[in-house]
Amino acid sequence: MRCSAGVGPAGTSAPVAGRDSIAGDTPACRVPAGSTPSLPRRTLLGSALALWAQPANATTPARAFEPLRFPRDHGAHPEQRIEWWYLTGWADERTGVQITLFRARLGRRRDAAFGSDQILIGHVAVVREDWPSVIHAQTAWRSLEGLTVCATHDMHLQCPGWSMQREPDDTYLMRVEQGRLKLRLRAHAPDAPVLQGLAGHSRKGPNPDQFSRYYSRTQMRLDARIQISEQALPLSAEGRSGVAWFDHEWSDQLLDAAAAGWDWFGLNFDDGSAWMAFRIRDRSGATLWTSEPDLRFEVSENWTSPLSGARYPIGLRIHSRRGTLLLKPLIAAQEIDARASTGNRYWEGAVRAYDHQGQQIGRGYLELTGYDRPMRL
Repeated sequence: MRCSAGVGPAGTSAPVAGRDSIAGDTPACRVPAGSTPSLPRRTLLGSALALWAQPANATTPARAFEPLRFPRDHGAHPEQRIEWWYLTGWADERTGVQITLFRARLGRRRDAAFGSDQILIGHVAVVREDWPSVIHAQTAWRSLEGLTVCATHDMHLQCPGWSMQREPDDTYLMRVEQGRLKLRLRAHAPDAPVLQGLAGHSRKGPNPDQFSRYYSRTQMRLDARIQISEQALPLSAEGRSGVAWFDHEWSDQLLDAAAAGWDWFGLNFDDGSAWMAFRIRDRSGATLWTSEPDLRFEVSENWTSPLSGARYPIGLRIHSRRGTLLLKPLIAAQEIDARASTGNRYWEGAVRAYDHQGQQIGRGYLELTGYDRPMRL
């Protein structure tokens, strides 16, 4: 699971204390020649992302189940309403990093002199164990030929200051220069894609139309180069001790109308295994849907953001058929203020995993959405 939605004014920038928030009002994904729709700038992001708030069957019917095919399905699916490519990782034993590129298709098509019905949004964040809070930045671009790329044959994404590309040997190259942050990441996937749900068909609610296509790359070897305000961030072993998780997900119909948000985690364990799980909550906080049977989230630690007032369950005891494990955050203040691009706030943070005896057994990321306000998604 991965995304934040709501109405965010394009063409504005919204700096937040301790963070960088930068949004562009300019063009996102390359589309076939002759496709030139556009929308007024103030409704661009809201119109695209608010589509997710519609109940299943309200618009495009769910596509027939098809097996995932690679390398084609590493690439973009511009006919789908929402899609994201998402890497989270530990650059070393005390440094977390997150890079996400979202692609959204606008619901209404209008002719324009240039552009398309596609937008591209980027979120990037870095966190350190001895920092008071996460540092993050964001961007948003409308499609314009020659400026942005969303390839469909394989993963190749690009907008000014951002790029993601998969090499034939399953090495993922990522570059971001946004605000105070400059990142160069090289992550290699040692194993085949993990198809989430039923062969990559991941249910997200009680209605059969509420699903995404979803796969992950786990236990990726991560080599990171990070600069903050032009200063290199020291990493142990030059970042070669890093481990990453990568998700690619796309959908036309995702959340039930009663859903308010989700709690998601992806963990790389020290023994070489990996695990992803999530729950979707309704507006009362009750569990509406889970990624697997007998999955239960028990809160062990809450944190209230001094900026948004949102109260996040940043410490969780996870009960499942696998047993029980405890997730603890690297630091508490890992809230992402994405109002300048996707219009909301959410908590996206590096976490450590512990077994029932208190021994650390892995590292990963936890995402908590819908706590600032219900997701318009």
